[in-house]
Parts: sequence; C-alpha cells; structure tokens
Amino acid sequence: MSYKRVQIGSLFILSLIAIGSFASGVPALTGPKTIAPLIEAVTPSVVNISADRRIFDDDDVRNQYRRNTRTAIGSGVIIDADKGYIVTNEHVIRDATELRISLHDGTTYKATVVGEDRYSDIALLEVEAEDLKALTLADSDKTRVGDFVVAIGNPFRLQHTVTSGIVSALGRKNLNIEEVEDFIQTDASINQGNSGGPLINFYGEVIGINTAIIGGSSGSVGIGFAIPSNMVKETIDQIIEFGSVSRGFLGVGGRGPFDDKFDPASYARMYGLDAFNGVRIDSVDEGSPADDAGIQDDDVIISFDGEPIAEWDSLMNQIRRAKLGENVPIELFRDGKKLTLYAEIRPLYSEEKFAFEGATLFADSALIRVRPTDDTWMGQWGSNRYDFRDIIVYNVTDIEPDSEADQMGMEVYDQIIRSDVYSDTDGNQVVEVEVLRDERERIKLSLTKDQFETQTE
Repeated sequence: MSYKRVQIGSLFILSLIAIGSFASGVPALTGPKTIAPLIEAVTPSVVNISADRRIFDDDDVRNQYRRNTRTAIGSGVIIDADKGYIVTNEHVIRDATELRISLHDGTTYKATVVGEDRYSDIALLEVEAEDLKALTLADSDKTRVGDFVVAIGNPFRLQHTVTSGIVSALGRKNLNIEEVEDFIQTDASINQGNSGGPLINFYGEVIGINTAIIGGSSGSVGIGFAIPSNMVKETIDQIIEFGSVSRGFLGVGGRGPFDDKFDPASYARMYGLDAFNGVRIDSVDEGSPADDAGIQDDDVIISFDGEPIAEWDSLMNQIRRAKLGENVPIELFRDGKKLTLYAEIRPLYSEEKFAFEGATLFADSALIRVRPTDDTWMGQWGSNRYDFRDIIVYNVTDIEPDSEADQMGMEVYDQIIRSDVYSDTDGNQVVEVEVLRDERERIKLSLTKDQFETQTE
C-alpha cells in the first residue's frame, strides 16, 4: 500500500436529495439534477498555486553545485478576502523561492508565506488583491460519514476541475502521512495537483483540506484524505497570532507492536496482559519532560492524556497535539505494575527549522539509517527500531567563521538529518542538530545560549 501526495485540489458534490416512493413501495431518489449553482458559488474561492523551487545537482568530482528551477503545482482556498489569506498544504510550498496564485478568471498574483506547520501539513499564504471571495471553514466535528462532498482543484494542471463523492470515514490516523493525523476519508477523486484544495460540504463550507491519496502513479482509486477544518483552524490561529506553530515535545524513543524485532505476545506475558497494546520506551532524553516525569527505558506506555496508545504513531500524534504547559497523565506498565505519571509538555519549535546561523544549506534526498523518536520531523520513520529510509537531508556547503554553526562544530559536507529547538527546564531554548559526517558517522550537535556541546554517537 502506498500513499501519494496530491498537489492541487478540491472536493465537493451532489446537492440536496429528497426521498420519494414509487407505487410499488420501492424508494426512489428525486431532487435537483445539477449542483452547478453550488459550484459556481464556490469556485471563485479556489486558487491554483505554482511554487518555484531550486534544484541542485552535485558534481562529485569538482564538488560544485549547479542550480536549476522546477515548478510544483498545487491548490488552495481563500479563507479571508479582506486580508488575502489562503490555506494550502505545507508540502505544496515547501522550499519555494517564489509563489504565484491564479484565480478562476485567470488573474495571477504573487503570494507570500505567513507561516507553515510541517507536522499537520498546513500553510497560510497572503496576497495583496481586491474583490476576493472567501469560503467559511466549517465545524468539521459535525461532519458525518455519508455526507456528500465536492473537490475543486488543479489535477494534472487541469485547472478548477470538479469531482464529487461522499465522506467515507472520519478520524483516520496512523497512516504515516503526517505526524499529526485525524483525516477525513473520501471517495471523491483526488489526484496529483489537488493538494491544498478544499473539501466542501452541502452548504458551500470547507470541511477539509485535501492532502493525500492511496494509490500509485495511475491516480485516484477512490481513497483520499483531507485534513479536517477544525485542525486547520487550530493551526492557522497560531500562525496568525505567533507566526508559527509550537508542537508538543516529550523526549522519548520507542517501539510499537508492529516492530518486526519484537514479539507482542512475549510482552503481554511479561506485563500480565491478555494482549500487548502499547509502546515500549527504549530511550529517554536527559532533562526532557519524560525524564522529569520519571519515565524510564522499558516502560510500556498504554495511554496518553486519557487516549489509548496502540502504536508509536498514535503516541506521536497525541504528543504533537497536546496543550503546551499542561501536566498530561501517562499510564504505563513497569515491572508488571500499572503506573500513572504526569509530564509537563514543552514546546518543540519545529517551525524554526534551523535555529542557528552561519551555514549555507541545500536540500537533497538520501538513504539514511534512522531510528524513530518523538522529536524527529525530517521524514517518515515508520515503526522499526532502525530502518533505512529515503529522507530529506540538508547538505552544508559553507560555514561562516565564528558563527553559531561553526561554534556548534558543524563542518562543510555534513548532512543535517534532524534539527529541533525546545525549551529546557530553565526556560532556555536548546538547539539540537544531528548530522551525518563522511556518510558514516552520526554526530549530535547542541547549543544552549552560550554553551556549546558536541557529542559523537
């Protein structure tokens, strides 16, 4: 099974249908024969997005980099006409050097990024334009399975294409698409280019932002996923107020029940359970909220803030969505005993992707041996303790003398595979960077105020 991003899009369909009856008593569907009025009303609020990105080719002999430009396409929806706010997917505009949006009438504007959240895959753009038309973000909690929906977007550069379907399921999680997941599933056709477009209900309101599909290169197979509008609201409210989104940080690494390197039945016997259902912790970051709460290696977390934890991704999802500063109850098993510990969730400033200065970087992909922890964001780690994954890395091509990057011990040709910023117990910001050096040695670099520490793994 594979999940595929869909850049450009929108979904919506079918208007009110009344139920009639034939003389035989067999129910018949009657009602409007077109939803054209609805489509005509919402289409002006859907935009097509073009994102120019720099592409680098590595000349291994001369170690020089040649820059090219590639244009990615996606979709978006206007949510505030007066301020020119447009919502789309973060992956649509990621690493873009220039953004352009085009309206249904063909008018094109340059757009700027107000803020973005890599964890939920939401970005907020802004354009300076007049006479825009916005759509309302609905209360997605009122959405029901079976509701008719419509998608409007730019699949395969076919601008403002309309498709329709129903809500197939709600609350889809643990799909390894995003780190924060609570998807609406739909059978409305979504394809490449639909990403960032709206999923629209009968009232012309946005109930979700289309993000991904199951399927290969052939396109939609009738299983698509949209980020619910309530999650979109939470994200953009933080972006508008603070310019970024702070996600929760616990500071643990672990394994879920689907790790092929351990047997759930043996853990069930070890902890006196009928069946193993939880995440075994195999690392705790020193000084982290987990460490302060007393969480230890080999603990098995079975619930987080009252929500059952069945696997690693569900724990990650709960940590990222936890309210910062709250003492969250965590139920776990230790030595056959059930305990409840409380951890104060601190912010992980993931949006400050590189909270250090003095390094020239460019993005590339690489096959990296990785281990899942709750403070990683570069790539999809999966559930294995160690695995090889093709992930996004950032190559260091230059270091300024006496800069923060230089003082941290960063070197030219390092490949950054992880970068986090979080608060320590004293309220100071701690910058942590993990690099791959000489394509073999994994090195951890950290910076806390004026103290620099380099640790080799």
